[in-house]
Amino acid sequence: MYWIERWSQLRKKELISYPDDFPIHDVYLAMGTHEDLKSGWKELLEVFTHCYEDILQDPAGMLLPVYDMEEYGYFSKEARTSREKSWQYAKIFYVLGYSGEWTQNGELKIRADGLKEQCKALKITNIHAYLKILGNYGFVTEGLSGGKIKDDTEIVISYPDNRNVIAVLYILAKKSKNTDRFQDFSRLNVRLFENDWNTVTHGSGADVVADLLHSEQDRKTAWLIHEELVRRNYVYNFQNWNEGPQIRYYRKESDRNRNTNADFWMTSMDTELILYFRIVNMDNVLAYISTCPERVIAHFTVSDNGCANRISGKCVSGISYQLGNQVVWRCGCCNPNFQVTPDIEDYLYYINAVEMAGGKKKK
Repeated sequence: MYWIERWSQLRKKELISYPDDFPIHDVYLAMGTHEDLKSGWKELLEVFTHCYEDILQDPAGMLLPVYDMEEYGYFSKEARTSREKSWQYAKIFYVLGYSGEWTQNGELKIRADGLKEQCKALKITNIHAYLKILGNYGFVTEGLSGGKIKDDTEIVISYPDNRNVIAVLYILAKKSKNTDRFQDFSRLNVRLFENDWNTVTHGSGADVVADLLHSEQDRKTAWLIHEELVRRNYVYNFQNWNEGPQIRYYRKESDRNRNTNADFWMTSMDTELILYFRIVNMDNVLAYISTCPERVIAHFTVSDNGCANRISGKCVSGISYQLGNQVVWRCGCCNPNFQVTPDIEDYLYYINAVEMAGGKKKK
């Protein structure tokens, strides 16, 4: 398997495909009815999906790098390059959308010089070759000369099968550019339709993680966790992992400012909900854990191997404890030492356990 396949799989999974209906601000209805724009969004979503599927089948044919995962490690330059290139088609649609001017007959008119300048800023080379590939998905490009873009000319992009696709592409790209929300665009986040061209009200709470989760119950659980921690006066910030966004929760603003000692991380890990939490004083909480449902207790009876610090004897973050008949080791060097995908009825047990344990390790 190639690295580009691994990251393109994630880009496909992160497409926000679940809403059956969604609000659209009146400012966009000059470009089509609510149903028109919803139809254009659904078809554009299909185009993005097919692009990622074709990358998995033939990455070289999609003009993307092919570095074998067995040959190149996770932290290699090749893996990083592949991760960045997995955004390539989203970037191409993005630059076409915001560089163009939408017309009433469902076209994008784009000045060649402006397009080349914007492609350079996004490190997109040979845009003409990608435009040819987009023809496989129903997009028509007019104005090329010998298959290439000439200076001081204008190209026209259309989608004859459904002219609303161009309207939606223009709206989402322009809105994302205006508000610096490229990742929302790359995921075709319908929340971009909610406000006017220069305003966003999402992305300040649990939706940063919850919107990417495929399960409606997990999305509800993420919001419940967030609201409960805020109610308990935790402060938070946002982080990005290669595998997805996360929210970190701290007892003190000073810890948040230093980005240290977060008690909870809530993350979309490959679009799966994971709650990380940190416990250092297990003696304070073992009695409470023993009263929890068996499915909750089970999460506290699993050991891990620890990292190199445990092997070298230099570990200061791992903990060892006995629960029932089991002796458990949990590493805490790189991440908080516990992680679960919480059921909606169980999240309070984990929050309560952290609070009861206290925040400082006993000497």
